[in-house]
Amino acid sequence: MNFEAIIGLEIHVEMKTKSKMFSSAPVSFGDKPNTNVAPLDMAFPGALPRVNKQAVIHAIRLCHALNMSIDDELLFDRKNYFYSDLAKGYQITQYRRPIGKDGFIEIETVDGVKKIGIERLHIEEDTCKQAHINGYTYLDYNRSGIPVVEIVSQPDIRSGDEARLFVEKIRSITSFLGVSDGKMEEGSLRVDVNISIRPIGSTKLGKKVEIKNINTLNNIQRGINFEVKRQQMVLLSGQAIKQDTRRYDETLRQTLPMREKTDAIDYKYFIDPNLPPIKLSKEFIDDAIRTSPELAETKYLRYKSLGLSDYDSGLLVEDKATSDYFDEMIKSGVNPKLCANWLIVDIRTILKANNIDIKEFDVPPSDVAKLINLIEEGTISNTQARDVLGYMYKDHKTPSQVIRELDIGLIHDRDVLLGYIDKVLEENQQAIQDYKNGKNRVVGLLVKQVIELSFGKANPKITSDLIIERLKER
Repeated sequence: MNFEAIIGLEIHVEMKTKSKMFSSAPVSFGDKPNTNVAPLDMAFPGALPRVNKQAVIHAIRLCHALNMSIDDELLFDRKNYFYSDLAKGYQITQYRRPIGKDGFIEIETVDGVKKIGIERLHIEEDTCKQAHINGYTYLDYNRSGIPVVEIVSQPDIRSGDEARLFVEKIRSITSFLGVSDGKMEEGSLRVDVNISIRPIGSTKLGKKVEIKNINTLNNIQRGINFEVKRQQMVLLSGQAIKQDTRRYDETLRQTLPMREKTDAIDYKYFIDPNLPPIKLSKEFIDDAIRTSPELAETKYLRYKSLGLSDYDSGLLVEDKATSDYFDEMIKSGVNPKLCANWLIVDIRTILKANNIDIKEFDVPPSDVAKLINLIEEGTISNTQARDVLGYMYKDHKTPSQVIRELDIGLIHDRDVLLGYIDKVLEENQQAIQDYKNGKNRVVGLLVKQVIELSFGKANPKITSDLIIERLKER
């Protein structure tokens, strides 16, 4: 019997804001525990919530990018439950009126473009972080109250590969919009998977199993693929699927049970009395959308219009930091193709050698653009420029400073170059005869020898012209 998987995802995205969703406490990753807190985050009596305007703008932009209808009234509910990571005994969220609903995105699969529906997007606050150490549980309220959007897909996904592509697309959108940094390893983006299987051709849904808090793209793919196989084996052995909550064990590469689900939990939702409905004007919504940063797809098309290849354009939009660096490079009008080459090849070589990413590469994009201009002007060669770039990164200096201190640069002086050329020609009489016989390619070989003789300082273009001039004289 053949089965198909029915998969839906719940993606929790921590929004990038200066303060929390309903309090003035700062948001900063990696700070000492319980240092970024306000009375509301720890449920002190009398502390009242206030809505973070930037978080709402982020949510509107994200809804628009996900092709969702946007609710023009902001309404918050209380989700009531008792748990150690929720000091208030309830979470402020959106239940009845999510800010966005009925959207979709398209993913590129091996079988072509596939449309994945999105049921809803709602705003809520994050819970505090638990650390389990030596048999004790410690609570860090730095995370409590951080703005979160939850994106709930329709059950349109059929495999771990499709799930990964969907999450990659969501992460790209949130990152390029500036909604989130998308760092799954830091918990900025967490995924819950709902998965069931059924015989191919059947319309009846099987028992749903949930895999909680998967935090890497690889684990999403592996966890789903394992769970599909596990459920198939259970059904083929004549047993029934238990409706439970599981986790993915990265070491064992399998899902393990956490707890069994019985009846649905009654969270006793009701409208938060401390947060009256907020009417969002058409002007506010339109302005949030109009001022949205470019998405990766838009940047990709813009880069192609600059003459870049599909491959180079794709590499530049793999992450926002790289595309931002490129955009800064080309602001001065330098050749976009050369900028792309230097960023994709030479700068990436330095990044890899020093085990850093582009955010840690502290050479200003404008300085790299100046370096490329110096190549274009014939001041230095490509080989010299690579050496200069290395010193720019190491010594934190401008191209001009490095060139001056290393005393490098191309020789343009006609008489100096002719001295090198005459010496090379004297030692290559056969090359002179070959040129006279129509073998023009010898010019390139002679240029290479002159450059080597001048320790890389001979200007290639001028040298080539002067060599041809000398050859014609002989």
